[in-house]
Amino acid sequence: MQNNKIIQTVMLSLLLLFSMWVISALLDAGNSVRNVILGIGFFVVLIFSLWRKMPSDAKLLLIILMGYALGGKGFGYLSPFEPVYIGEICLALCACGLVLRINQAGLGDTNVHKLVWVYLIYGGIHLIVDYSEYRLLALRDSSMVYYSLYFMISYSLLQRNAMMDNFERIMKIALILSVMSTVYRTLGFPNLAGMRPHPDAFMPLNVAAVLYYLVKGRVDKKISYILFAMFVALIVVTSKTAALVSLAIVIVSAVVYGRVRGLVIPSIIIVTVGMLGIMITFFVNPDFIFDTIGSGATAETFGLDGGEFVGVAGTTTEWRLDWWSQVWTDTMNIAPFWGQGFGADITGPFLESWLGPAYADATGYARFPHCVMFTVIGRLGLIGLFIFSLLFIALGFMALKFSRRYFNSPDRRDADLIVYGVVVAGMVNGLLQATYEIPHGAITHWVCLGYIAVRYYRPVTYENEKPIVMDT
Repeated sequence: MQNNKIIQTVMLSLLLLFSMWVISALLDAGNSVRNVILGIGFFVVLIFSLWRKMPSDAKLLLIILMGYALGGKGFGYLSPFEPVYIGEICLALCACGLVLRINQAGLGDTNVHKLVWVYLIYGGIHLIVDYSEYRLLALRDSSMVYYSLYFMISYSLLQRNAMMDNFERIMKIALILSVMSTVYRTLGFPNLAGMRPHPDAFMPLNVAAVLYYLVKGRVDKKISYILFAMFVALIVVTSKTAALVSLAIVIVSAVVYGRVRGLVIPSIIIVTVGMLGIMITFFVNPDFIFDTIGSGATAETFGLDGGEFVGVAGTTTEWRLDWWSQVWTDTMNIAPFWGQGFGADITGPFLESWLGPAYADATGYARFPHCVMFTVIGRLGLIGLFIFSLLFIALGFMALKFSRRYFNSPDRRDADLIVYGVVVAGMVNGLLQATYEIPHGAITHWVCLGYIAVRYYRPVTYENEKPIVMDT
């Protein structure tokens, strides 16, 4: 029975992905208006047919989490027009639901909520000032701030066990979809409509999958879970530096702070088996090792260039440091405390100097320097950096305290492990790649943070569906 529900949910989510693609053809519809109307109608039917006792905005939120896990950047940017993407459409609907449930929203329950509000207010003031000069670019760049509203939304929605149960089920499916997305990208399959797997979307979920299946395999004594975790771990460590660092920090923090001692032996086994596999492959086919590890993303992970060790992150070290240094220098020269603002080009000058004039227009390449702290400095200045740093630290401590409370508790849920992995990996990824600036990374991240806040500050019992607010 449970398997049937999962299959139905996956099928409906895939059909929703297709209907989203149909909607995205709105501007180019021409003679295909009938298909567009059918797509919109199909989308509405799906939303109302899933989980009939759940609010429609909650349904949409859970569906897009699966969409990002599977479709990544392709799903994130499907929409009738820019800069209104699927995430923004969902945000508008969820914000309406939040207003309707305002009495139980708990918008100021914790210190984290208050810091998020300060961040939102400062970002809102910035957007009002910057919009007059940069228009839609300012609105697009401000997403790094307004995506934090998903924290408020998920905190409000997840205060009931029925929603919590569905969220847990969806996150388990998202783990499998993220692995599928990773394999799809690794094998180099062509990008279809709604399909553009991206590491910033699937990497935190992959790290969470390793943590979840290692612990579940150990607790339930299922070797298949541990083998699957080893497979996903191999994918993670041979992808990007951020993925390797994220996995290491998640595992170590879960062992040291969450006191999940059962992770030690499986982790050692994974490292041992991995090294043994590399040694065997080296003796059987050394050219394969040199070709694989000596180039591409794997070389970046282990700091190799042309088969030689050149330092962590390889040739990207100088690239990143120069990029961040230029953002810092430009901001300090232009507006150190206020920042250059939403819509300002904080990456074009650097990209032009490194890659040539063809990359001078950052709108077609990247609008953030792949470190959230320098994105904040460039956009919001030292004031914004101070606000975001306080929020970032508070989120980190909340996640650690959450792991200490639940990882060795009989009240631990499967979603606790998954969400912790997503959040911590996302924070690390945000410092080395992108999490907070992009919909396919930020939305899942902030929703999972909302889950942690509910579990830590407002634990709910099945006997009494009324949450109890804990001391902050």
